[in-house]
Amino acid sequence: MLSLSLSLSDGARLRVACNDAGGGVLSTAEEYAAAGFGDAGSIDVVGCDACDRDTHCYAPGTASASMKNGVCVCVCGSGGHGEACVPVGAPALPPAAKTTPSVFVREGVTVRSVFAVPADASDVTLRHVVLDGVSPVLYVPWMARDGVRIVVQNVSLLNGAVLYVMGGGGLRGAGAAGSDESGPVELSVCDLEALNGALVLTGTFPAGSMLTVTDSLLVAAR
Repeated sequence: MLSLSLSLSDGARLRVACNDAGGGVLSTAEEYAAAGFGDAGSIDVVGCDACDRDTHCYAPGTASASMKNGVCVCVCGSGGHGEACVPVGAPALPPAAKTTPSVFVREGVTVRSVFAVPADASDVTLRHVVLDGVSPVLYVPWMARDGVRIVVQNVSLLNGAVLYVMGGGGLRGAGAAGSDESGPVELSVCDLEALNGALVLTGTFPAGSMLTVTDSLLVAAR
């Protein structure tokens, strides 16, 4: 399930490709709008057969993208890591004692308790993660003021789990706790499975933001 109550400032766009909702593949901006993705005029739809670094990869970390055996493969450039060339590589196991405050990573784990993203984080990555019955909130205005990169890759939402990504004004009572302003947001959601769970995008995302949702399956189980 996907729930959106978001506002995109002038220049902010939502880029989507090859997503299923309500038992069918969404193929036009109007279909995405009807499924709850927001205003059709702010939605850029890319076909399922497209293979480019802006759609199936994290573009800033990708040198090129090409089809290999029917799969779009991202070739990472400087600073890119993993299948989608995200900006943060896999952490050492066990985690290093010292962690850069601006970087937050959860990878290869099942999460059953709510986690907190450090204030002023500029890079947030959830990769190969199962959220089981929990509802974490990524509140953008409490992150880095000069811009935030959020990567959600191969994440499953189970047993009522909800992942909130909130722009300015999305969190009740936030004004009392800190500034409600933030820089542009780069959100990349790829291979998300919401099985009786939900991804919720809400609030206002500033100019220059790019929200990308690709290759995701959104299912409300009964």
